[in-house]
Amino acid sequence: MARTSVANTHLDHRRVAPEGRFRRPRLYVVGEAPGAEEATRRRPFVGPAGRALREMLDEAGIDPKQVRLANAIPFRPIAYSKDRKPRNRSPTIPEIDHYGKAVLNDIRRSKPSVIVALGSTASRLFGESQSISVTRRTKRQFNGHVLRITFHPAYVRRFGGRNSDVWRRAVADLRRAWQDSAARLDPNRA
Repeated sequence: MARTSVANTHLDHRRVAPEGRFRRPRLYVVGEAPGAEEATRRRPFVGPAGRALREMLDEAGIDPKQVRLANAIPFRPIAYSKDRKPRNRSPTIPEIDHYGKAVLNDIRRSKPSVIVALGSTASRLFGESQSISVTRRTKRQFNGHVLRITFHPAYVRRFGGRNSDVWRRAVADLRRAWQDSAARLDPNRA
């Protein structure tokens, strides 16, 4: 991806708020930022990566009614190409630091059993900067919550897709997070 100067980077200010179970969700899943479809529909994870995530959650045996979905920042970060067409870009560290406070407040209010960070942008929101390959192997903590980190579904789609090893690893990570949440709800299951 070409580096983008600040002069041609912007945010689409249509807010995409968290959605799903608010009171004590078993999983609170945090992605990077809304894409074009999410900004248009003002709902998280409704574009291609979101459809892949929903398939992964289903394959992992996760009840979608027990999940809350959000992004590290609530606005679509865009950059303009030479022909002035908007395209998605990764959020900057200052954007994550500034806009990420809203999702952290939502986490505090909703009190999830387990937080799942999808990809490096979401993991940065929780103070993690190591590679996903390293951080996904261990259970972490964030403000008293279990934190699991795995690959972002856009990465999974780009580097293997549905029947790939990276897909299977992401599904296994989601399944572990779901099991962690069950253990927190019933300590005798641990």
